[in-house]
Amino acid sequence: MTLHPVADTTLFETNPLNNLGANTNFVAGTTAGSAGEPFRSRAVMKFDVASQLPSGATVISATLTLTVVKIPTVPANSGFELHRLLVSWGEGNKSGNIGLPATRGEATWSSRFFLLPQWAVPGGAPGKDFLTAESSSTQVQGQGSYTFASTSNLTADVQGWLDNTDANFGWILISQDEATASTARRFASRESDVGAPTLLVDFVPPPVLADAGRQDTNCTFHFTVEAGYDYTVEYTDTLPSTNWLVLTNVGAKIVTFEAAVTNSLQASPSRFYRLQRVPCNCR
Repeated sequence: MTLHPVADTTLFETNPLNNLGANTNFVAGTTAGSAGEPFRSRAVMKFDVASQLPSGATVISATLTLTVVKIPTVPANSGFELHRLLVSWGEGNKSGNIGLPATRGEATWSSRFFLLPQWAVPGGAPGKDFLTAESSSTQVQGQGSYTFASTSNLTADVQGWLDNTDANFGWILISQDEATASTARRFASRESDVGAPTLLVDFVPPPVLADAGRQDTNCTFHFTVEAGYDYTVEYTDTLPSTNWLVLTNVGAKIVTFEAAVTNSLQASPSRFYRLQRVPCNCR
């Protein structure tokens, strides 16, 4: 499934009270001051994973693609890295190359939500505002599309946002060489008609017991067995229960198929079933 951001904006060190939440691009990297000194910009973005993926799904991989639409006159290339944000922020609705003075609730270099609360340090602090460990990184040069490859951290970020939407604050995009001037890149934002950020998520849907029915004294149902997973069908005669019994185990090492289950109800007037799935040790 391809997801698009629900919020993105820029944090400008040179204009620490400005917001840029409604522009067609956002900025990350460094610009050069009058003496050639670097001034930092960082970008933040958020994807609403929980509203797009089915609850209970297992995220297999996730890749983020960004498009560079503008580079400095004399650019310096650098790597860019994503870090999972630990705190919330407000996108805002200001536009323009350097944005406009922020109003209440908008993110700036100084504040997560203008005027308060502020970042732990201006621009965000590792370990406080975002995780120190990177989620993914890629080298960025001229204009064009760049992909942040799927990693265990990037996949875990997306899985975590699916399982706990209240902890979804998105990513911050940072140049790996903020000590060097002119690494800044303008990336197409969600407001852009071309090249807006995309998050491609590969996932396995949650297991579902489908078409449950009763034929004489038998209960029948089926479910999809995904390749690479082992499934256990369990049952109990009363709810709530701490005594679930195994009815059958099914596994698919190579190909996906549909499993049908029939269970006799002669010994019980009612029965409850549940399905569990775990990655198999496929060899």
